Amino acid sequence: MKRITAYTCLLLSSVFVTTPTLAQEATRPTPGSVQGDATPLSQEPTPAAAEVGQDGPGAGEEIVVTGIRSSLANSARVKRDAQQIVDSISAEDVGKFPDSNIAESLQRITGVAIDRSGGEGQFITVRGLGPEFNTVLVNGRIMATDNPGREFSFDVLSSNMIQRTDVFKSNVPELQEGGIGATVNIITARPLSGRDGFHFSASAGAIYDTLRDKAGPDTSATASWTNTDKTFGVVLSGSYAKRKNQEDTIAIDGWINGRPDIISVIGGTPTLITGADPRYPVAGNVNVPQSLYYQRSQEARERINLAGAVQFKPRDNLEITVDGIYSKFTVSGVVRKMDNFLSAPYFAPTFDGNATATGLGMIGGDFIAQNPQFLADNRDRLTNNGLNSKIDHVYNLTKRESESYQFGGNIKWNPADDVEVRLDASVTGANRISPNQYLVIGALLPYSYQFNLNPGQGLPTASFDNAIINDPARMRLHYMGIDTNRSRDRGSEFHLDTKYDVQDSILKSVLIGGSYTERRKINRQFNNSDSNCTYCGYQVPIASGLLEAYDWTNLLGGGQTIPPSLFQFDPKAFLAYLNDPATLSIPTNGRTPAQQAAFAQQVLALPGGPFGVREQLRGTVNVQEKLTAGYMSMQFGGERWAGNVGVRVIKTDVVSSGFDTPVINIANTPGDDTLQFTYGPATAVTVRNSYVNALPSANIRFNVTEKLLARAAFSQTVTRPTLTDLGVNNDFGGRISVPQSSGGNPGLLPFRSTNYDLSVEWYMTPVSYLSVGGFHKDLSDFLELQTLPVNRFNRVFQDTRTRNGQTGYIRGIEVGAQYAFDWLPGFASGFGVTGNYTYVDSKVQRDQVLPDFDCGYNGLSPHSANGSVFYEKYGISARTSYNWRSDYLRQCRSSQGRPRNRSAYGQLDFNVGYDLTSNFQVYVQGVNVTNERVKEWSAVEDRFLALQETGARYNFGVRVKF
Repeated sequence: MKRITAYTCLLLSSVFVTTPTLAQEATRPTPGSVQGDATPLSQEPTPAAAEVGQDGPGAGEEIVVTGIRSSLANSARVKRDAQQIVDSISAEDVGKFPDSNIAESLQRITGVAIDRSGGEGQFITVRGLGPEFNTVLVNGRIMATDNPGREFSFDVLSSNMIQRTDVFKSNVPELQEGGIGATVNIITARPLSGRDGFHFSASAGAIYDTLRDKAGPDTSATASWTNTDKTFGVVLSGSYAKRKNQEDTIAIDGWINGRPDIISVIGGTPTLITGADPRYPVAGNVNVPQSLYYQRSQEARERINLAGAVQFKPRDNLEITVDGIYSKFTVSGVVRKMDNFLSAPYFAPTFDGNATATGLGMIGGDFIAQNPQFLADNRDRLTNNGLNSKIDHVYNLTKRESESYQFGGNIKWNPADDVEVRLDASVTGANRISPNQYLVIGALLPYSYQFNLNPGQGLPTASFDNAIINDPARMRLHYMGIDTNRSRDRGSEFHLDTKYDVQDSILKSVLIGGSYTERRKINRQFNNSDSNCTYCGYQVPIASGLLEAYDWTNLLGGGQTIPPSLFQFDPKAFLAYLNDPATLSIPTNGRTPAQQAAFAQQVLALPGGPFGVREQLRGTVNVQEKLTAGYMSMQFGGERWAGNVGVRVIKTDVVSSGFDTPVINIANTPGDDTLQFTYGPATAVTVRNSYVNALPSANIRFNVTEKLLARAAFSQTVTRPTLTDLGVNNDFGGRISVPQSSGGNPGLLPFRSTNYDLSVEWYMTPVSYLSVGGFHKDLSDFLELQTLPVNRFNRVFQDTRTRNGQTGYIRGIEVGAQYAFDWLPGFASGFGVTGNYTYVDSKVQRDQVLPDFDCGYNGLSPHSANGSVFYEKYGISARTSYNWRSDYLRQCRSSQGRPRNRSAYGQLDFNVGYDLTSNFQVYVQGVNVTNERVKEWSAVEDRFLALQETGARYNFGVRVKF
C-alpha cells in the first residue's frame, strides 16, 4: 500500500501545480464549443467499428512531430475527441511504439492489467475482466488466434508495426460486440495518413535476459512511399526477434481438501486412521499438498512479423485500401523438473489453525521393513505395497509453433457530400502445432522423508538425502507422455457501413450498417495416452551413460534447501533406448518373460510404436460460429454537447462437433497413484445452439468549458463463450485420491452485462489532462472455468469446464493524468509525468460455493496503479515507469479444485534514447529491472502455491530514419 500511496501523491501533486499560461499554447476553440466534429469517422479505412476521432491534429492545435510528447498528445486528442469513453496509446514515431511489447504499453492505461508469459506481456485484463472478456481487433477486424479460445495473445505481434492502439470502454452500435471488459483496436500504419515521398526507418539491436544470461537479435524496418498528390501510397514493415529467457519456480501443485488417510503412532504402534475415524486430529476437512516441485524452464522465443498496406484514391470521393499482416511465432522450451508427489496415507501430519498441513511424512522402504504388520493389516487401502516415498526427475521438451494472418480490403465512397459508404471484407487464420515430450524417470526411496511447509519462515522443504535422489544407479523408467496437439482457426468477415449527415438539425447523422462473420475453430489431440505407462512403476533400470547431472544450485538465488542438481538426458538417445525391444522385454508388474514379450509386441504394433502419437478423437473440438448483425445509430449535437444512441442486433448460430468415447475401464498405474483409463469406440456427436441479442447503447459528451468535458454512457454488452469451451469433448485423468475430468460445454449462454459510465476530463494543454471516471457493470450468466465435484463411474471426479450461472456486479473508479512541465525554464522544461489509479469493487453470487473461501471474480485486483516520469529535451528521450496491482484471485477452482491467489506485484521499467543526429538514435529499454518475483497461494497466504522468477529483460540498439 505504501507504493501505491507514493505514486498517487506524485500524480496528484504534479497535476495540481499552478501553471502559468503557456506562451506556445495554440489557439483553442471558442468557449463552450465542441472540440472536433460531433460525429467523426477517422481516416483509418477500416470498418466503422474501429473509429474514434480524426488522425491528424485538431484545428488550431500545435503540431508535435515525434517523441514522447507527440505520443501523449495524440493519445489525449483521441480521448478528448471520441464519441465514447476511450483511452489510447500512440507510437512516438514510425516504427517506435512506447514499449517493445503492446500489452506492456497498454498496462499504462487506467483499468488495464496484464498477464505475462516468460516475463513478456501476453494477455490483458480490463476493469477486472480477463482476456476472454475483451475483444481485440486489428484494423477494426477480428484476427484469428493460436490460443485454444478467443483470447488474443499480444506476444505474437511486434510493436514496431503499430501506429496506435485504442481501448474502448463504452460501446456504440457500430462497434463489434463481445467485449464486456473493453474492445481493443490495434491500428497499423496507413500511407495516405502520413507524409508524401519516400520514408524509411529501422532499428537493429538485441534482447538480453539476465536470468538466462543470453542475448538474441531484435530488428525491424518500415518503409513507405506516397505520391505528391497523396492519391497512392504503399507502406511495408517487418521485424525479427529471438529472445532467450528463463523462468525458475518452486511450487506446490494444489492443495487437496478432504479427510485423507493418515498414520498415527498409538501406543507405540503405527495405526492407519481414516477420515471417518473419531481419532482423526481435526474435526472438519484438512488441506494437504498434492506435490512439491522445483522447476527451471528455458525458452527460445522467435518472432517474425510482416505487415503492409496499399492505398489508392482515384477520386476525392473514393479511397481503396488493401492491407495484410502476418506473424510467425515459435517458442521452443526445455523444462527440467524435480517432482515429489505427496500421497496418502500421510505419516504423523501436523495442522495449523486453518487446517493446513504444516508437516507430514512419506513412507519409505525403511518404514515398511520395520513395520511388516502395518502392511499386512492395511494392504487393501495401500498402493504400491505401502510405499509413497519417491522422487521424479522430469525432462520436458515443449514447442509452440504458431502462424497467424489477416488480409483485408476496404472501399470508402462518398457518393454525395452528406453520404459515406464503406465496404470491408477480410479473411483471417491461425495455426498452432504444439509438440511435447514429457519424460519421467525416478525412484522409490529406501527412506521416509518429511515435508515441511515452514509458514512465515521461508519456502516449503523436503528432507531429501541428495546422494540417494541423484544416484543414477537407483533411477528407473516411469511415465513417458508424447503429444502433438494442433489448433486451427479460420474466419471471414464482411461489413457494410453507411453514414448520412443531416444539415441544420440537432440530429447530426445517422449510421446504418450490418456485418456477417463466420469463424471455425478446430482443436485435435495426438498423443500416446494408450501407451504412456509402458514403463510405469519404477522397475526398469536405465542404461549407463544416458543420464547426466544438471546443476541448478542458483535456482531462485540458491540457499533455499533445494536439491543441488537433477538428471537430464538426450531425448533422442533416451527414446531409442525406450523403443529397444531388449528394454521392452524386461519383465515388469509381475509379468513372466513370455507375458512381457507378448506385451512388448502389443505396444510395438501400435501406429508409431509405444512412443508415437495417435489421434485421440475424444479430445476433438470442432466449433463453427456464424454471426449476423445489423445496427442503427443516431448522432446528435448542439453548441456544447454531442451524443449518440442506437442499437445493435446479433443472431448467433453455433454448431459443435466432436466424438463421444465411453470409458470402459479404470485402473491404477503401477508404482503410482495415478489413474489409467481405457476407452471404447468413438461415436460422432453434433450439438447446435442459436440465440439473438439486442444491445442498446447511448453516449453523451458535454463541454462544461473549453477545457472541461463531462461524459455519460449506457450500454448492454455480451461476451460469447470462447469457441473451444463449446466443444463436446471429455477427458479423464487424475489420481486415486483426486480423479479429474474436463471438457467442453456446448450449451453455454453468452455472458451479459449492463454498463453505466460517468467521467470528467480536464484538458489543460494538448498534452496534459486529468480524468476521473466511475463505472458499474451488472453481470449475469457469468462465464467461468470452474472445477466442481461430479459423480462418475462410482467415483467423485473434480470436473473442470466453463460454466454459466454467476450473477453480480463490478464497479470502480478510475483516475488518470498526464502532465508536461513545458512552462518550467531551461533543462527542467523537458520533464513530465503520467499516472493512473483504479479501484474496483465486486460482488458475485455463485450456484455452488466453496465452504471455506468466498471467491470473487477471477483476475480482479481491487487496486492497480501506474506512474511514469519522463524527460524529453536536448536529444534525450527517457521514461521510468512503475506498474502495480494488489492481490487478486487468479482462479476460484484451480489445481485440485481449490483457489489460486496471486500476491500484490509491482514492476519497474525504463526506456532511454539519445539522438546522435536527427537521423540516428541509440536506445536501451529495461523491463522488471528490480527482478520482482511472483508469489501465489491458496485461500490463505500461508498455504503456499508458487514462487516464480523471470529476471530482468533489456532491449538495446540503434534506430535510423530517413
